Amino acid sequence: MIKIAMVGCGGIGNNHARQLAQISGAKIAAAVDIIPERAEKLADAVGCRAFTDYREALDLVDAVWVCTPPDSHAEITINSLNAGKHVFCEKPMAVSLEEADAMIEAAQQNDRLLGIGYCLRFSPWAQMCKDIVARGEIGEITMAWIARMSPIPPTPWLKDQAASGGMLTEQTTHNLDWLRFVVGEVEEVTGLAKTVLPDATIKDNVVGLLKFAQGGIGQIMASWSSAASWLESGLLGTKGVLRTAQGGAITVQRTGEDPKVYEPENLDMYLEEDRIFIEAIKNDSEYPLDPEEAKKSLAVSIAILESAESGKPITL
Repeated sequence: MIKIAMVGCGGIGNNHARQLAQISGAKIAAAVDIIPERAEKLADAVGCRAFTDYREALDLVDAVWVCTPPDSHAEITINSLNAGKHVFCEKPMAVSLEEADAMIEAAQQNDRLLGIGYCLRFSPWAQMCKDIVARGEIGEITMAWIARMSPIPPTPWLKDQAASGGMLTEQTTHNLDWLRFVVGEVEEVTGLAKTVLPDATIKDNVVGLLKFAQGGIGQIMASWSSAASWLESGLLGTKGVLRTAQGGAITVQRTGEDPKVYEPENLDMYLEEDRIFIEAIKNDSEYPLDPEEAKKSLAVSIAILESAESGKPITL
């Protein structure tokens, strides 16, 4: 039985708790939150002890799920790894590349698993998009785009740059990671950004221009000040175009042909990433998402924001 400390008992922590409850051989043994009532509520729901300091729970567990605001990810992760625990950390892995490097080093030095919560990688939808591109169905990718618009989620610390790392790093990093997963590495970015929301220190409207190592170009647009919510993703190739949202149907139209609609399997990506991490612990095997991959996606979002600040392109 893999005993787990759930550190952070807010929305995403409770989501992971629901997934872990369905996984054979996994049990939450400690619920941890700096707000005692939240820790106690989850502890009562799963039948475990409640704590306000994660360090007091480490002796009780084999693994730690880090579901706190991003500015605390590195400290909790490194201390838990140094205590000999495996760590699953929600994205973004950190708010700086230096912190990300320190987390990776701690995992290597302690021979422990470090998984980062890029859940889209565990969805049949993302894998199907990747497979369509890999088999050349739409030819060589010449252009890629994503538009992700919504009001800001009702979590106060998201407006705080120091706590969250900003919209592009905290949320839209999923979409940048999808682009890297499907198209390949990003080698240069140019960013534009502005702040619209009152009392926000983040850039809540961002446009990033991307140059991919394989020769294609792309654009990502994101907003947390939109009155409506929508998400569109697309890939333009030399033989056709792929259009989709985030999950769900994938429409492919090849030149001179009727559109073809693919329907990926409906699989819970959160359950899959948690299940696979538990299996990796049990089998002493590698987790399929290397934390170096997570660091590369973090680097793209940070570079776009740095470019917006400097007014110059940034090479990765």
